Amino acid sequence: MSGVINKVVQILDLLLPQGTEKDMSVTEISKALNMPIQSVHRLLSSLAEHGFVSQNEKTKRYKLGLSLMKYGFLMWDSLMLRTIARPFMEELSKCTKETVYLSVRESAEGIYIDSVDSPQVLKISEPIGLRLPLFIGASNRVILAFLNSSLQKSLLDSFNWNDIPSLKPLTRQSIEQELITIKQQGYAITTNEATEGTTGIGAPIFSYENTVIGSLNVAGPSIRFGEENIEKYSNLAKKYADLISSELGYRGHSRQ
Repeated sequence: MSGVINKVVQILDLLLPQGTEKDMSVTEISKALNMPIQSVHRLLSSLAEHGFVSQNEKTKRYKLGLSLMKYGFLMWDSLMLRTIARPFMEELSKCTKETVYLSVRESAEGIYIDSVDSPQVLKISEPIGLRLPLFIGASNRVILAFLNSSLQKSLLDSFNWNDIPSLKPLTRQSIEQELITIKQQGYAITTNEATEGTTGIGAPIFSYENTVIGSLNVAGPSIRFGEENIEKYSNLAKKYADLISSELGYRGHSRQ
């Protein structure tokens, strides 16, 4: 399998544009990479099937396809999000003295991609890369709440509701009701779901395409999240999430 992957990477590298768009025939690729023409043809066919290369109907020559562009933009969006969000995360952590997380959606899961630790001794410190189903935790649930209805339903249908990795009981019915509330108020609050004795407040981040791409989350020990602080931190989370969205080119109405 590793040999096939190496050959695929070689083909994609060969087709990389050099200043201008580049296309090549099967024979040219075969000679350039010293690969049997049958192998090149078979690999190109598989790559074309998944959109990683495309073939000109008239010339029969191949070039890189739109799938690579899609994955490239996803990676770029993630890097841009972290770069843009970082100063706002630091400011939010200063205002709250709590840990701040940046999350994105990957399929049916939410994943932490950056964090700013609380300066306090007693604090929350979850690892970057932590993955949980989108209905668990404020940072994830707020993303789920703002997805379009068809995708949201599809994801809810895909979850195994009989095996939930949460510290407290959760049902699909209760989650669906909460998603409506989250969308109305513009933020999510959860307690004792992913980690015992903790509370999180998540606000959505939107892209220039006006779609939710992540969330900003303030988290800490529940003993510090009384009614007054919850209101304060919720407003701050929304404020800084809106500022990040604005920097990303979001053109929707402010939710403050």
